Amino acid sequence: MKPYFLWIILIFSTAWWGTACQRTERILEQIESPVKVINESQNRRESGQLPIVNQEVPLREKIPISKEVMKTWVPEMIGDFYRTQLLSGHREDSGIVSVLAEYQHAELKDLGIKVEILDGAGQNGSILIQAAQDRLKLDIEENKEGVQTRIYLRDGLRVKESENKSQQFAEIEFVDQNRYLFQIKGFGLGLSQLWEFSSLASFHQP
Repeated sequence: MKPYFLWIILIFSTAWWGTACQRTERILEQIESPVKVINESQNRRESGQLPIVNQEVPLREKIPISKEVMKTWVPEMIGDFYRTQLLSGHREDSGIVSVLAEYQHAELKDLGIKVEILDGAGQNGSILIQAAQDRLKLDIEENKEGVQTRIYLRDGLRVKESENKSQQFAEIEFVDQNRYLFQIKGFGLGLSQLWEFSSLASFHQP
């Protein structure tokens, strides 16, 4: 009786082991090998199908800085010039954060500078910055009605310089960080003095 019982157990164990092996093989077939997964991931990366990580936020979707922060960009004293007027919020109706400041020389009262800074973040601000960058993208040199104008690359920035020597008026314009528009006008001053003022104010450091 015992040999017959042992023979039955042996047959049952063999059948169960074969079935288990087949089931394991089917499961393994459904699992992709690590090598295959790595290769396919590499192929997607090379073909550009992977999403771009840390993609730059478009300027129109950025939030403008506050007026209070921008006011700190135009201190009371810059070199020999002291601030006589400060205006902010004058472009709020257009959804643009900006500041307008006027400066006068401490001793030479005929020397004055006007500075306007605009933040290009937001829908309307980004349109303004794009228009400014379009104006500045071509190299230009011209002399028209006594006004010498030049657009060129200076210290990595596209800038526009204008000067009327007979009327002692000069102006510089540039976009910094592809976002902030600077317009600096000098009365009784030349271009070199305006750039010196801009450097002292840290509006742009080459």
